[in-house]
Amino acid sequence: MATSQAGLGKALLWGGLTAILYGFLFHYSESFRVFARTTLDACAIQEGMTTVYYNGATPETCGEKGGEFVAGTWWYVFAPIVMAFALSYTHGIFTGQFWDVVGLKAKK
Repeated sequence: MATSQAGLGKALLWGGLTAILYGFLFHYSESFRVFARTTLDACAIQEGMTTVYYNGATPETCGEKGGEFVAGTWWYVFAPIVMAFALSYTHGIFTGQFWDVVGLKAKK
């Protein structure tokens, strides 16, 4: 029974960490969208209540459209990649621990 309790603790730990990462992702989802839109140079134009981004813009073309030029930042591409790897890793460990606690094992 001690092994089961230890496995349950590990499953809860990894499940909690996975839940925290998912919560972080959902809470900062708009920031991740901005990262995706501004990896390249972009033009942000306010249309009503939303902001529309056009990639590959120059300051001149952006000014003609009445938008705000946003200089691209190449390393923004790493934010969603790191998040995807972190979620995949923690969720995979949690799932493995969960099935061990439940008692399901792969056939050998």
